[in-house]
Amino acid sequence: MTIKRRFIAGVKCPKCAALDRVVMLTSGDEEWIECIECGYSENRPTHIDPPQTPEVADDMGVIQFKPRQPK
Repeated sequence: MTIKRRFIAGVKCPKCAALDRVVMLTSGDEEWIECIECGYSENRPTHIDPPQTPEVADDMGVIQFKPRQPK
C-alpha cells in the first residue's frame, strides 16, 4: 500500500518543538504524524470526544460564514 506524505505548515513538534518539521502520513485508513527532526510519532485518534459545554454561558456566539456571491 502506498504511503502519502504531507507537510503541515506552522506546526511545532510536541516533543522537540521544531517548527515546520511535522509530516502527516496516510496509508489506507490509517493516519499519523511524524517529526522528521526527532522521529516523534503519534497516531490519529480513532474517536473524538464531543466538546464540553461551559458551566457558565459566555457572551460569545458561533459565527457562520457564507460563501460570497459572484459579482
